[in-house]
Amino acid sequence: MYAHPFKICLYNVEGWKSRSLEVIGLIHSVESSVCVFTEVGEQGDKFKIPDYMTFYKAGFNRSGGVCICVGKNLKVSEVTNSISNTVVLDVYGLSEPIRILGIYWAPSQQRNLNDLSKFIINNTIVAGDFNAATADWGSPKDDNRGAQLKKWIEENNLVYIKNTFNSSKRSKRNIDHLFTNIRDVTGETKAFGTSDHWPILYLSNTISYHKHFVFPKTNWTEYEILLCMLQDFWISLQKLISLDDWYRQYSNFLGAAKNRVTIWKSKEKFRPALP
Repeated sequence: MYAHPFKICLYNVEGWKSRSLEVIGLIHSVESSVCVFTEVGEQGDKFKIPDYMTFYKAGFNRSGGVCICVGKNLKVSEVTNSISNTVVLDVYGLSEPIRILGIYWAPSQQRNLNDLSKFIINNTIVAGDFNAATADWGSPKDDNRGAQLKKWIEENNLVYIKNTFNSSKRSKRNIDHLFTNIRDVTGETKAFGTSDHWPILYLSNTISYHKHFVFPKTNWTEYEILLCMLQDFWISLQKLISLDDWYRQYSNFLGAAKNRVTIWKSKEKFRPALP
């Protein structure tokens, strides 16, 4: 049933706004189930890819931000975290569930890598642009951030997955990395795109998926009825708590309500609601 090796693509897009069509072309050319995009900029929460779910976390400046795009044939649960430039997802519908951390570590950003350690579980992938170099990972020489990162992955029993050539176009540094505790993962750098980074495609020989698996089917009529029934409650709640707290609770409610009226059905091909 799980006949196809799992693929994950890593790419610093250097801004969604100018490379949206290029990114769509990349995704479909490599047939990747999951993509981690870094340095997406302020458009990261607006751009959508057909047949993919997008999970975005803003950075601390205009050019930062990271998002993970997951094919709609898979099930996803986002793991809450308060770290900028960091997305954490649990992905189901594969031969084994996996956890993915998508990270952009901007050159000027201060990070405590130990903040990420609590998210490391079995079958975890950590992928992103770390702006960290070490000779062991294909760069001409080590830097301080590379030394920190090497120590952290060793402490968390992760291994570095080698790609075929350096990811930076501006230098010989290799600064886009994937670390994992999943066995038999390989990486291939792709000579593609107009960003100042090359994308990297990783393939797992132990995690696999079925191309035609299960897709969500939401009963929008029930969803609308549920919202109408609880409308007065949410309007009243606005007067009792701050707008920020209200918005956060209401957003969580909308997601939970949608999940409540959604079933998963086996289909040969995903058909989006709109062309």
